[in-house]
Amino acid sequence: MARERDETKRTAILETSKKLFAEKGYHGTSISDIIKELDIPAGTIYTYFKSKDHILIAAIEEGWEDFMNRLEDACANVTDPEKKLEIIVTIFLPELFNDTELITLILTDGIRFINLADKLNRLSYFIANILADIAQKHGSRAVLAPKDTMAALTIFFLGTIDTVRLIQKDIVPLKESDVINFIKLMIQSGFNITL
Repeated sequence: MARERDETKRTAILETSKKLFAEKGYHGTSISDIIKELDIPAGTIYTYFKSKDHILIAAIEEGWEDFMNRLEDACANVTDPEKKLEIIVTIFLPELFNDTELITLILTDGIRFINLADKLNRLSYFIANILADIAQKHGSRAVLAPKDTMAALTIFFLGTIDTVRLIQKDIVPLKESDVINFIKLMIQSGFNITL
């Protein structure tokens, strides 16, 4: 007899697994570790996921999809492109900093299961369109091509995330707000706008 699915349990499995994978590494975490942490019967996990690989993939894919959907929704009804960029830098980037588990999974063990280029492409094209709208608003022709936007985004994204991880471990004497302020300064000076 098949077990009935409960989305609360599925979410708990994903969140606990994400935390353990980020802390102990994917290979350092067993299904038994997840079961023990959740205090659930062994078969419960297999009601929702075929394997540990499927848990990792779901944690990354669903986490990234949720992040991007909320970002796109937040900007959908905003007409001013500078305001959209401000939303990204002041709301969604700090939110991403708070989910370093997701970023850790994407950049470590999860990288072999997902298509990082697709995720960066989606974000890059989204940001490139905003930057093009800013350039048009100011009558400028200086627009980064999507490939250049992807390169800049990847460098900033990876560097920012690594910096924040070091800040969170008290290795670097900065605050997350210092990182946000630096990014805002780079955008403001690069595009001659105020965020």
